[in-house]
Amino acid sequence: MEKATIATFNAWTFESCEESYKCVGAFKKKIGVTEYRDAGTYVYEYNPRRTLKNPDPAWLTEWDKISEDEHLNTADETYQALLVAAGRRTWQARCYADFAALDSEWRANDAKWNKDIDSAVKISEPYEHITAVRALMTTAIEEAHKAQSLIDHMRTDVGYANTLNGALKGAYDSTGRDYLYAIQAPPRLGRVRPRLSAEIERDLYCFRAMSSGTPKTPALPSFAGGDSYTERGAKFVRPIFTQDQREKLAKLADEQAIAAEKAFVPGKFNDAWANAVFDGKAEISGHPKLAHMPNYGEIKKISTENGKQVLEIAEHSEGAYSYDCVETNKFDHWDGNGRAVYRSICKQGKEVSDLAVKIVVGADLPAGVTLAVGDRIEGFATVQAHVAKTLVDTKPYVKKSESWAFELQHLSSISRKGKTVSKWW
Repeated sequence: MEKATIATFNAWTFESCEESYKCVGAFKKKIGVTEYRDAGTYVYEYNPRRTLKNPDPAWLTEWDKISEDEHLNTADETYQALLVAAGRRTWQARCYADFAALDSEWRANDAKWNKDIDSAVKISEPYEHITAVRALMTTAIEEAHKAQSLIDHMRTDVGYANTLNGALKGAYDSTGRDYLYAIQAPPRLGRVRPRLSAEIERDLYCFRAMSSGTPKTPALPSFAGGDSYTERGAKFVRPIFTQDQREKLAKLADEQAIAAEKAFVPGKFNDAWANAVFDGKAEISGHPKLAHMPNYGEIKKISTENGKQVLEIAEHSEGAYSYDCVETNKFDHWDGNGRAVYRSICKQGKEVSDLAVKIVVGADLPAGVTLAVGDRIEGFATVQAHVAKTLVDTKPYVKKSESWAFELQHLSSISRKGKTVSKWW
């Protein structure tokens, strides 16, 4: 009977029975255990604990505490312990093997991505640097959106994804455009984390697979976990994860993701427009006098001063306004509140405005980009000077002039003949 017990135990796996309530009976039947009764009609059976040396000290850690009594209910605790130990041992071996194959694939994928990320990070030209990292991010986000199972997410949300998020923030920070990272909020991967050591990742994988399974690894069957049919014997078997391990693993991935997210949070930057910056009412933190420079009009002239390109914009506008209005008694229309509105007789005034903008290109333009007369641009620039004057201010005629001087630091967009030619985030 001892040899049959050992042989059955060694051959038994977590897949050897499907219905938990049948497992103990199937196990004993495989061994060839038979019941017998004494004169008092008590039911007995062979109890392996009485004659058998511990068949698996690694899993049956409390073997010596199992009773040797051969009353049926007591002896069944030994069979339950053997069942649970065999189930846990073989399930863990399966999970470890599954993980090893997956981990190899994941880390190879990380290596491929990291090579591309490294290439993008090494680009010195600011626009190309950021553009290259953003292109990788677009591809990564598309892949992440397709992820469904734990295995998918372990591939797309761990390892290279964390590296890529860091590279994105670094691309803006290292090129002096940290404010753009905050103001324009480029898309990045969510809930990512570093890939930890193979042993820790293995435990994370098996901890989750144990309860819900994965497309590659079945969940641990209930009899091996210690359900109502095996719980009396399960207490003599080493758990796959101790309570302390379970508590740590249950929150480890989240803690890693939260810590990673904090590293990618942008600084506190607010968008600031030229008027507000010049008036001292706003500032982009850490970038004195830097402002969001709007599209002021078409470039009228391009020249060079002190080795830098200079753009000049000149806009002239004329408009009409009403003054000295006198209301008549002639009905015109009903307003939105049902009140009558009467016609007015007004004099017409003329308003003339002249705008002059000078932009020194202080930073390199994107590779291959050439500005031309007639282009309209927008970007971020340091405000050098601003003068606004009212030259004439009479009832029939108002004339104003305004001039700006900027030094361009980042080109956001170019439009030509009413169409956007290029945009940079």
